[in-house]
Amino acid sequence: MSSLSREVLTQVATCTYAAQLWKALEDMYASQTRARIVNTRIALTTTQKGNMTIAEYVGKMKTLADEMATAGKPIDDEELVSYIITGLDLEYNPVISAVLARVEPITVNELYTQLTNFEQRVDLWHGGSPSSVNTAARRGRGAGRGAVRGTGARGRGANRGRGNGGRGRGGFPGNNNKNRPANNFVNSNGDKPMCQVCFKEGHTAADCWHRYDETYVPDQRLVNAATSS
Repeated sequence: MSSLSREVLTQVATCTYAAQLWKALEDMYASQTRARIVNTRIALTTTQKGNMTIAEYVGKMKTLADEMATAGKPIDDEELVSYIITGLDLEYNPVISAVLARVEPITVNELYTQLTNFEQRVDLWHGGSPSSVNTAARRGRGAGRGAVRGTGARGRGANRGRGNGGRGRGGFPGNNNKNRPANNFVNSNGDKPMCQVCFKEGHTAADCWHRYDETYVPDQRLVNAATSS
């Protein structure tokens, strides 16, 4: 009894025999071990790479695997690889496809090598830090959407221009279009540019706050006003 801490002693102070004490200690720590195993397995399943680098992400997953081994439930490399692949982003699909196409199972160290090589290549493509891979990809998708919006608006303006005979490209007088940027709307008085993303006056699509926002929808009244003019 003198070898037990105060917290544990309060749990077994009512035991009369040594067998009862040992059984109480076994049940106490077994339940804690089971809870630890369950929580660690949930962490392995739900952990996502996010903005972490590959070194940070794989290191975290290995730490969780070590905790499982300490709790008496070690996991093999094949299971840990499946957990790591599950938490990767869509940008790593080429590596995931190559790993799944293998006949022989891949080890964690081999997977780590392939992921770091891919991360370095993407870093060279985007000219940023490895942790900015996902940010660069999201910006690319947002820019593509903004470009589609702008192209559609220009197309409608060009069709109206051809139907108006003496009017210049985009439906505006030819004399006023010589010094106007080809990729911007101009309002009816010819003074301010009109954004092709939000359809507001005073700035261009290149300077629009909503250029990379994939969820942004312009005000329909502004759209109607821009297309009608």
